[in-house]
Amino acid sequence: MAYHEVGHALATALQKNTDPVQKITIVPKTMGALGYTMQMPEEEKFLSTAQELRTELRTLLGGRAAEQVVF
Repeated sequence: MAYHEVGHALATALQKNTDPVQKITIVPKTMGALGYTMQMPEEEKFLSTAQELRTELRTLLGGRAAEQVVF
């Protein structure tokens, strides 16, 4: 679980124009989430550009990629 969440955080840190990571936890807080990486936007926005969506997709896939590298 820790590798997965750090993968999200690293993917966020290595990209430009991403929302900053506020919190990472590997302690289950709710049903269905074993851990999470929380990003909070610096300003409120309602629409996303294609580039922002691609950046978000890379961030989401960072968790699985980290698992593949480690295991």
